[in-house]
Amino acid sequence: MDVLDREGEKSCLVAGATNVMPFIRAEKLNNKTLINIRHLHELRFITEMEDKILIGPLTTIHDLEHAEIIEKYAPVLREAARNFADPTTRNSATIAGNIANASPAADTATPLLALNATVVAESKTRGERKIPIGTFFKGVNKTALACDELITGIEVPKKAANSASTFIKLGLRNAMAISVVSVAAGVEIEAGRIKEVNIALGSVAPTPVRAEQVEAFLAGKEISLKLLEEAAEKVNEDISPIGDVRASGEYRKMVAPVIVRRALAKSAQL
Repeated sequence: MDVLDREGEKSCLVAGATNVMPFIRAEKLNNKTLINIRHLHELRFITEMEDKILIGPLTTIHDLEHAEIIEKYAPVLREAARNFADPTTRNSATIAGNIANASPAADTATPLLALNATVVAESKTRGERKIPIGTFFKGVNKTALACDELITGIEVPKKAANSASTFIKLGLRNAMAISVVSVAAGVEIEAGRIKEVNIALGSVAPTPVRAEQVEAFLAGKEISLKLLEEAAEKVNEDISPIGDVRASGEYRKMVAPVIVRRALAKSAQL
């Protein structure tokens, strides 16, 4: 914390380095002080609390994939971890590094957004603060973190027993590819009606986004495939995709409703 406080904007935290190395090779991190925190083992943990799960910032994607606590209380996050790059990368990449990089395609960002997670950050001078994941991402490679702050944990609320969730990632080749569109959806059904629904998408805007129009349309309605199809078409009101080397904006707009419908139907077991 002392080094981070002293170096400020000149600092760059490194743990798995899977996101940092491409920037170094492209000479986009010139004059930065790299602070290696990989061996701070006390920051690598997954702890069950009364109403939430607390995940340490140095928890690897491999850890998320194999943790029974995650499988039980946040299966959509485990599903995203299983679809994250290749095994070697999953062994190195950390959950904090993945969200701090703030890529619109970050695989853990969409499930954390759908789960209403909270990022816990700390600085030497100001102490601890909690940032709702919905306000954490500010743009491509931009977050709400101050230059002297370190992510110390990620809080994930436990989901209700009658809820189910799904993560679907569309890539150019397979799960190891960077996503063209990703969707994390969670549905809680009570007496045949949708009590709560949470939908987040990646790679369709400068930041991961919630499908608020779709959520509002579905809330309280009787669940059916026809309803889900109608609701999914509203997702284009929530997204603003652009074209890149992986896909055009038009293609993303075309496939987003399809992926949303599939994720909702799978979650609702329809």
